[in-house]
Amino acid sequence: MNEITTIKNAIEKLFKAESGYKISKAAKLPYQTVQDLRNGTTNLEDAKFKTIVKLYEYASTKDKD
Repeated sequence: MNEITTIKNAIEKLFKAESGYKISKAAKLPYQTVQDLRNGTTNLEDAKFKTIVKLYEYASTKDKD
């Protein structure tokens, strides 16, 4: 369960640090999907696995910067 918490925290940190537009372009996700997750319209737990993977991969590259 610790890995899931790590992934969730990394994505939430990303949402606070960057704009929805920048995240959507860098992670190659629809802008509205990113906005719905950022604003709480859609819970992260309800997102598609593919979406979570893309967000986490982008968040991981941001941590290395």
